[in-house]
Amino acid sequence: MKKIITTLTVLSLLLVNSALYASNLLTNAPVLTLDGAKVIAAAAAKKAQTENWNVVIVISDAAGNVKYLERMEDVQLSGLEVAIEKAKTAVLYRRPSQVFEERARAGDTPITMLPDVLPFAGGLPIIIDGQLVGAIGVSGVKPTQDAEIAQAGIDALLKQLKK
Repeated sequence: MKKIITTLTVLSLLLVNSALYASNLLTNAPVLTLDGAKVIAAAAAKKAQTENWNVVIVISDAAGNVKYLERMEDVQLSGLEVAIEKAKTAVLYRRPSQVFEERARAGDTPITMLPDVLPFAGGLPIIIDGQLVGAIGVSGVKPTQDAEIAQAGIDALLKQLKK
């Protein structure tokens, strides 16, 4: 009986140690779901419609792949690719695409030669609890207006998460 208890104790310690070790190998990072992407897109679309702006809204995952896309009526066709590239810029560099626009306008033209950089406002990373979960890219109106729309989408998600 004593041998069985000793064996069980040793096994328990091994399991605890392996669990602690495994916890250093993976994180419990949040992942943006399709429903989350739809919350962002709906709020962004509402902001655009309120202002009477026709835009393309792209929500990407943390790898920069399109997760959700909404293209309003009568928006220029190039807006689709521009919105995708704004989201990609924001997610790959973990910062608003506007940062690159400001640097380019300030004369730092080599910044535009970085891979996957579109230096126009309207791309924002989506960061939850310090973790990058995706990005939003908006195109169709002035870049600063695109950024307003994108921020409205992120604000809606953050509000939902606080509930």
